[in-house]
Amino acid sequence: MKVPWRRIHSWQCTACGECCKDFKVPLTFWEYLRFKKLGLVEEKRKYYLRKINGRCPFQVGRLCGIQDNKPFVCKLFPFIIRSKGDDLALFYYDDEEYYIYVDTYCKNLVFGKPSFKFKEMVKEALEIYAGKKVSPRLLTC
Repeated sequence: MKVPWRRIHSWQCTACGECCKDFKVPLTFWEYLRFKKLGLVEEKRKYYLRKINGRCPFQVGRLCGIQDNKPFVCKLFPFIIRSKGDDLALFYYDDEEYYIYVDTYCKNLVFGKPSFKFKEMVKEALEIYAGKKVSPRLLTC
């Protein structure tokens, strides 16, 4: 389930590794090309990172083994960014409107009024989404 970012007080990745096991990771076209060479693409109308033994092939213990090169959606998790949405999800960034949601799958979410640090995380997610930043500093482990 997804909720608007304004309903989340805080969040922190504790590197539990559960999202790496449970989510089907969609790939961008460029990620598809990169991972296809390694035989790690599952093709079903869209392209997905293929799991090996039920988990991400880059998961080392509970951590990501390709931190700076992880798929786009992994860099953004648990944030979901849309061009349309409801008012509680609205976030202005560089004079543009974005609608930011948070996936409630992660058990580390704390509901409530957004903290300053959480707002910074939303901003970082948008910087990654807009291509202004490559490596997350505040987001996933």
